[in-house]
Amino acid sequence: MDIWDKSGAARGSLWEALALPPEETGSLTLVGGGGKTSLMLALAHEAAAGGLRVVVTTTTHIRAVERLPLAGDLEELAQLLEVSPVVTYGVHWRDGKLSPAGGLEGCLDLADVVLIEGDGARNLPLKAPAAHEPVIPAWTGAVLAVAGLDAVGEPIGAVCHRVERVCALLGKPPEALVTPADLAALLTHPAGGRKGVPPGAAFRLAFNKADTPARRAAALEAAALAGEGCIMTRFDEEERGGTCWF
Repeated sequence: MDIWDKSGAARGSLWEALALPPEETGSLTLVGGGGKTSLMLALAHEAAAGGLRVVVTTTTHIRAVERLPLAGDLEELAQLLEVSPVVTYGVHWRDGKLSPAGGLEGCLDLADVVLIEGDGARNLPLKAPAAHEPVIPAWTGAVLAVAGLDAVGEPIGAVCHRVERVCALLGKPPEALVTPADLAALLTHPAGGRKGVPPGAAFRLAFNKADTPARRAAALEAAALAGEGCIMTRFDEEERGGTCWF
């Protein structure tokens, strides 16, 4: 995994690059596309390595991580956190995915860090939220909006989830090519990446898949336009999906 901050300087920690001390942030919700699960599990790994107890969960659906223990209620969660630094909180849904478990806010009383996946993107690098999403708890301490840099230079219609909403927010047709300015505009739009961010919650951006100099240049351009706290990330093949850390 490689991490860069908004200036392009290499950083050794996701939490440090985001300027979000995990023990103070408490809970973080990830939204968007292009690498949410990889980032969530990397954040969990870092926090656990620092001696913190971590819950990985969702307000929608996430794929179960086979090598992490799974709790379906708060009593079971408390028990598992006594023996494992990272626990997934959810209930089996279908196709290897989990749905939210009840009493989600109670995770804050049991763990030091609660990481929440707040929407889905059907494995596409970019999206705009539908009317019913994202599902961000009012008590979340921070929101991280994510986009995949592999969208840049590709037609909106080919790389975006909820194409019609992306086109409406950007004022462009589906055949238009995605630009770094589009990434910045979509992730910071109040009906895009900023949708549903609770008052007082920190807001950050992550441009993932910074695999080439051209993509890193695109991320720097998008970060400069966004005017928000931004990071760039690149995961190796074995790190994608995040299961290698558990």
